[in-house]
Amino acid sequence: MLNSDLQERLLGAVTRCMRPIARMLLGAGISYLQFAEVAKRAFVEQALGEPDSKGRTTNVSRVAVRTGLSRKEVSRVRRLIEAPARGHDSTIHIGRPARALQLWHAEPKFVDESGLPIDLPFDGGEQTFSGLMRLVGGDVPAGAVRAELLAAGGMVELPNGKFRVQKRFFVPSALDEDLIVGFSFIVAPLLETLSHNLDDPSAAFIQRVAYSDHLPQGALVEFRNVSHMQAEGLMNSIDEWISAREGTSIVSGDPPKRVGVGVFYFEGDKTSES
Repeated sequence: MLNSDLQERLLGAVTRCMRPIARMLLGAGISYLQFAEVAKRAFVEQALGEPDSKGRTTNVSRVAVRTGLSRKEVSRVRRLIEAPARGHDSTIHIGRPARALQLWHAEPKFVDESGLPIDLPFDGGEQTFSGLMRLVGGDVPAGAVRAELLAAGGMVELPNGKFRVQKRFFVPSALDEDLIVGFSFIVAPLLETLSHNLDDPSAAFIQRVAYSDHLPQGALVEFRNVSHMQAEGLMNSIDEWISAREGTSIVSGDPPKRVGVGVFYFEGDKTSES
């Protein structure tokens, strides 16, 4: 695939953004195929929302050309977008560990008379962990999924060598609401600001960063403390300003608007590109 230098650099920057996202999604038990389905929907939704040069609604063929997807796939995703009650279809691409836990709790041969999952030996027949993985399908060895589920606490190995399920859902790390809030109120607004500033430079929103590739490690603690204190003071001041004006729209009838200013600290190795 041939790209201009600018496109290659942009893809490189996106790759750096994707690494921490991939780390968090893997920690939440979300597979690449689930993410790919969400990314595909975002591309189609964005392309559909952009009118052509004559102001007309973009059709399926144009969306297919822009996104590189087939017309059939664009039509499928558009039906998903137009039927929000169905939600995301990313669940059809759940990873094999998640699918194994799902079947372990649902398939008749893997539950007892009360409907509870039974303990499974690793192999030696159909009513085993290996038998469960044959039902899951795919080309990933049962031993690899076993290792992943043990590491994630999805099951434990008993003294008799059998495996006992511990979770109904595959979530390898301690997922909590903070991650969702972070994406919703930090990552998404930051990207929206960047996109807005590229689309409309004459009305750009504030976008500033104090950044160094050459700060001595001995100064890190001091910088963390200074940045924390100054950022805390700034955010408190802005929060007070917002709070003093939030109720006025109810009285005046002026429609409210979602606004905000975000401040965050980052630290890492020197990047290859400034």
